[in-house]
Amino acid sequence: MTTTILLIRHGQTEYNATGRWQGHLDVPLNEIGKAQAKALAHRLKNWPITAVYASDLARAAMTAVYLAGNWGLTPKYDPAWRERDVGVFEGRAAVELRQEYPEVWANMRNGIIDIPGGESNEALRDRGLAAYEKVVAAYPAEMVAVVTHGGTLNALISSLLGIPSNYYGRLNFRGNTGLTIIEINEYGPRLAMLNDTRHLENGDYCT
Repeated sequence: MTTTILLIRHGQTEYNATGRWQGHLDVPLNEIGKAQAKALAHRLKNWPITAVYASDLARAAMTAVYLAGNWGLTPKYDPAWRERDVGVFEGRAAVELRQEYPEVWANMRNGIIDIPGGESNEALRDRGLAAYEKVVAAYPAEMVAVVTHGGTLNALISSLLGIPSNYYGRLNFRGNTGLTIIEINEYGPRLAMLNDTRHLENGDYCT
């Protein structure tokens, strides 16, 4: 008996395109992001997905709607799948933050996320893992899609792989609508695919 969880990063937003931190800001998909979501939906249309979950933030929620339409499903929105709360970084451009918070920025490059007013790696891991375990328990031997965010994916997959929390960022989830697959059987979770964006290869999409 295998349960399959498809973990999906949302489509592109204008904040992605311009290098701004989003966190809990409710930023919608831009036109490229909508096209990316449609491309992913086309890729998955014949997969036996029985439920679609998503963060309640617009960029993930909109991506989930495109997917759920394949199977006549209504997405289940859960704030536990939200992106990391990025505190004072929210809405700010990376180029500005490097200058204003050089020590915080340097620590991030070493896998330590300590943003003033933001969510810790441990808190993000705990939140993501609890949301993941809830879905796995509810759909044994089924395939479920979850649309979430790059930071949340990084923390969750690192936790499942046993990567210490102070090594954040060793995995790359930059690809918008990137597909990650976790298969769970009697031996536990196995990473079957990581941030795959092959559905974007035949279109003019920025990731």
